[in-house]
Amino acid sequence: MGIVSRAADIYYTFRFLKTLVTKWEEMPAYKLGIIDDNGKYIWDKEKSMSGEEKDAYTIFHRLVFNIKRVMQKVPGGRSRLASYAAALFLLREHTKMSEEDIAKVLADADIDVDSFLPEETQWNIQEDNQLSPGMYVLQNDMASDITGHVIYKAGTKVSVAENTKPVGSVFGENIYSIRHVGTKTNLYVAASDIYR
Repeated sequence: MGIVSRAADIYYTFRFLKTLVTKWEEMPAYKLGIIDDNGKYIWDKEKSMSGEEKDAYTIFHRLVFNIKRVMQKVPGGRSRLASYAAALFLLREHTKMSEEDIAKVLADADIDVDSFLPEETQWNIQEDNQLSPGMYVLQNDMASDITGHVIYKAGTKVSVAENTKPVGSVFGENIYSIRHVGTKTNLYVAASDIYR
């Protein structure tokens, strides 16, 4: 797979994810009166749209809005789906793109990395960047890195073993592999994805 194709994949993946997790009230289509606070189309069909309005409600947006509305009907669907830092890490691992290439693709798409990476969390990190061992709880629903399905629910317990060092990092955010207690499987998280 060429770098251009991988770049396009990353661009569309993050454009999709970013739109999917953005609150309805923060969508340009909402601010322009095209959709309501549940994502339902409310534009007067007899009124023509300006260029700005057409850009805020494209076929892409309609697809994501429909998926978002369906997902919100599923229990837990209103919570965030996954850690952006962990998703970036997995994308980098699967595409073998450098962090610089990913940053360029995101910049070209007008996606500010700092706008979706978690704020710095230090309380559960030891001096050597290891996570403090013990039991924690997930902040948000998280998807399996293998299937992409949400199997790790917000509020469920995870275990951090002794000597848990970062398995990698993305844009300066350390990523850790920890154990989900309920499913007995490992998942990737940033320090800010868990709490006590």
